[in-house]
Amino acid sequence: MRLLILPLLLIHCALLHAQEQPTTHARPLADTVQADVLIDSLKRYVGTGRIEEALVLVPELEAVIAGIRTGGDHPALLPRRLQATKLEGIAHYRAGAYPKALDAFQRFQQVAELYGAPEHIGAAHNYQSYQYREMNDVPRAMEASRKAIAILRTLPPGDDLANALSGLTSIASDQGLYDSAVTYAREAVAIYARTGNDMNRGSTLLNMTDAFIQQERYDSALACVKRAMPLVEAAGNPYYLLIAHGQHGRALLATRQYVAAADELGIAERMAVELEDDESLGRIKDLRALISAQGNDPVAAIRQLQDGRDALIRDLDLAKVQEITEVRLKAEHEQEQQLAAIRLAEERQRRHHALIGGALVLLIALLLAWLLIATRRKNAQIIRAQQQVVEVEKQHEAEQVRTRIARDIHDDIGSGLTKIAMLGSEARQHVQEHSEELRGTLERIIGHSREVNAALSDIVWSVDPAHDTSEELVHHARNVAQRLLEGSGVAHELLFDHIDPAHPVAPGTKHHVVMVMKEAINNALKYAGAKHINVHLEAGGHHVKLVIADDGKGFDPEAMARAGNGLRNMRARAEAIGVRLTLHSTPGHGCTVEFDGSLA
Repeated sequence: MRLLILPLLLIHCALLHAQEQPTTHARPLADTVQADVLIDSLKRYVGTGRIEEALVLVPELEAVIAGIRTGGDHPALLPRRLQATKLEGIAHYRAGAYPKALDAFQRFQQVAELYGAPEHIGAAHNYQSYQYREMNDVPRAMEASRKAIAILRTLPPGDDLANALSGLTSIASDQGLYDSAVTYAREAVAIYARTGNDMNRGSTLLNMTDAFIQQERYDSALACVKRAMPLVEAAGNPYYLLIAHGQHGRALLATRQYVAAADELGIAERMAVELEDDESLGRIKDLRALISAQGNDPVAAIRQLQDGRDALIRDLDLAKVQEITEVRLKAEHEQEQQLAAIRLAEERQRRHHALIGGALVLLIALLLAWLLIATRRKNAQIIRAQQQVVEVEKQHEAEQVRTRIARDIHDDIGSGLTKIAMLGSEARQHVQEHSEELRGTLERIIGHSREVNAALSDIVWSVDPAHDTSEELVHHARNVAQRLLEGSGVAHELLFDHIDPAHPVAPGTKHHVVMVMKEAINNALKYAGAKHINVHLEAGGHHVKLVIADDGKGFDPEAMARAGNGLRNMRARAEAIGVRLTLHSTPGHGCTVEFDGSLA
């Protein structure tokens, strides 16, 4: 989904038109002419993808604009500052330097506010939303998108409003808010239809198709992708075509149109190979494996699955190679610059020595020492910067792998368990009334498949980085507690609260908290004979507190610790994440389990 909004920004920014710039005798003609020439060059470099050349021009353009002595809010200067900051942000965005791009777009917003141009202010908020999203700051991305939409709605609807709505579509889909995503997408599509922007209309329809697929509304997905197909074909963008054929094939597969699905996925597979898009190729191979399995060809299905895994492995390796290559090239470039500076200093040293003689030997030695210290400091800074880049990329790669694992488990194993439950229900309908034993067996199969499906959902939640917040921990723990206690016949009171919804929670921490809660509730239900159970969880603000209390028959904690694994498991989980586990119980007086400590 995220990749689909990138061309909207690139196309919109690459086709910028120069705004009229009134002249005045109060500023130097040479500076304004030079600024206009640099803006035109920067615009051309960004539009043609020559990002390195564009970034070289940015500081020169800033210096020239700063030299125009007409005042920071002069009406002739502001349009140039608008274009300069906007193009600078686009160049950094295209280079993947999202913090620098964010800074440029924030300055673009400030100039737009001085200029009194709401269309530019709204666009600035929208561009900032893209940067926050790339930096995985979803709350700020959504806030910036909503600010952009609120401002742009005061103007006649145009492409800027549609772009903001399309961006909000992707953010909502990432958070699982698919109904909202469809609503935003429909409004954006309607605006693009009025402005004649068929390429962006097609890409937004693909976003809406993905939301329908995630909701398993496959008929709506088929209708939506059929609307998008002629638009993306007319645009001639091969990446959009790959997405369109892949989505079409997936929706056809879900509606059991296997032959048509195989044709569409075959087209998508050929395009993925041509575009060298191994990630898309891996997903397509997985879908084709399902078709082979449905056709009772397990050998072909296994081969497709293996080919898909190989493609995903190549995609990971390619990313690593690219990362290492970029770091190496940057280091070599810096080293060449340093060597050139040292050679220049040595040449100057020889000339001074020839002209002045031995009297300047001491001064030259001091100069060389200064150069050596400066070079070492520069090298140390470069090494630290490279290490930070590598660590950030490793963390981002690990989150991508966790997301892929969660998606694979949900899509592959989850669909298989659902199919088992459906087949068991269908078989139960066909069993004769006198076959009580067989019906009982089917009921157990269905029950076990549902239990495994619930456990699978817990596993997906534990590995998906999208759920690594205190709000998600509290929400999931509440669902688990309700699932365990509903239908148990035991009265219960549940109190779940989060102090800081967006506070990050380590994957291991959230897993251990939920598992301790499940262990304590199961013990109370199975062994305590309790009539009432209270569960209280509070998370956020760097702290977590879990309390499970029952009025059951109680036990001797020392004797129980020697007899069973339950308490030992809970204590081991507490030690694993560095929190305190306390048990209060005596025979005949119930039990209270407290799990209290830092939320790392």
